Amino acid sequence: MKKIVSLCLFFFLLQNCGYMPIYEKNRKVNFYIETITFNNGDRDLSTYIKRNLNNYLIKNDSKKFNIDTKIKYSKDSISNNASGQTEEYQLSTRIIFIIKDEELELGTFEFTERYTMNNFNDEFEEKRYEKTLKENMAQSITSKLLIRLSRINDN
Repeated sequence: MKKIVSLCLFFFLLQNCGYMPIYEKNRKVNFYIETITFNNGDRDLSTYIKRNLNNYLIKNDSKKFNIDTKIKYSKDSISNNASGQTEEYQLSTRIIFIIKDEELELGTFEFTERYTMNNFNDEFEEKRYEKTLKENMAQSITSKLLIRLSRINDN
């Protein structure tokens, strides 16, 4: 019985059902980002986006892009309790990337992300959670941008 179980387990471990990460193609890119400029917006989001794109700032012989970025971030109250205190916030960000190659504008991409956040009794914990959500927004938007840049590069 042990041999059969171990044989089945061994067989299942060797098989990975054709699993391949969704963003595997992003790791093998033929472009680099020469400059990223942030015109205005939230400083935290700017920092997170720049950190996420640092690997693509390495110069090589492939196609180069210059990116101008505009960020609009808001934290709005969406529900209040009976005493008028905010119970839930909606965090939303709208980021516009203007992609240039030398002097020619190749495209403008706009991404929007929204999260709902409950109000915390502890202000420190609320700020920390808000920063985590901002980091998640930046990661999601950066992934979408890289997919778009790889599509531009393929054309």
